[in-house]
Amino acid sequence: MRLCGANKMHTRLYLLTKDAQKCINDKEEKPLKTHTIHRTLSAVLAMIMLLMILSGCGKNSSKREPEEPATTTDPVKTTEPAETAKPATSSDLVVPTEPAKPSETETMIERQDGERFEAVIILEGMEETVQYEHIRNESLGFEIDYDYENFDRRSESDRECFVSVYDDANNPENYLELTRSTEDAETVATSISEALSKDYDISREDSFPLDRAGSCIRIDASADVGGLTMPDHLQMVYIIPAADGCRIATAHYYIVGSEGFGRRFAYMMQTFSVID
Repeated sequence: MRLCGANKMHTRLYLLTKDAQKCINDKEEKPLKTHTIHRTLSAVLAMIMLLMILSGCGKNSSKREPEEPATTTDPVKTTEPAETAKPATSSDLVVPTEPAKPSETETMIERQDGERFEAVIILEGMEETVQYEHIRNESLGFEIDYDYENFDRRSESDRECFVSVYDDANNPENYLELTRSTEDAETVATSISEALSKDYDISREDSFPLDRAGSCIRIDASADVGGLTMPDHLQMVYIIPAADGCRIATAHYYIVGSEGFGRRFAYMMQTFSVID
């Protein structure tokens, strides 16, 4: 509507300007009164200024869009605060677990002398069920479980020996011999090391753990002197400290039986315990 009014004003301005021009021309043709001309020109100029003001207002209003007032029904948008990272808890962390170990009651089961039972061992990467018999030797001061299906028991007053059922009992090659000494473990270990070093290159471990006897000294004689050749027989000696001296266990076996007889003897020694 405002633009239409402005167009009308422009038309009127044009007509007034035309009339003014006509008046000027008429002045040239015939003289007019001076005050009449001045009054006409003033009216024309005023009209021109009014049209210019109205034209500028119309242009500005056409460019500006009216703002709609906010209503109470419009939803109010709120910005939710960003969640901060929470510290990891023990339940979030995946922590790797160690394999279960036998409880103290399982490793220290009280068995009667001569009691037989089954146990599982690993030989050459495979499980094998073994038939054990529990031995309690009061005179020599020890207890042990032995594999009675693969070894024969040979008892003497000063020693206990478990010999392979496949060996000659009078000249065994694969056996575990148990004795006792009133000397301390270090003295006995030194003496045995000197004797074995005549035929073997030896290695010694002063804190070898046994499940039921605790820490002991272990001497490994598994190579000839100089280490250039392999001996036919190997020896593994355990010297276990005791209050009245020490206990000595010597495993003797063919080199080809290290994964057979050698491992069977090693399992038997883990059942060894001292009776003071």
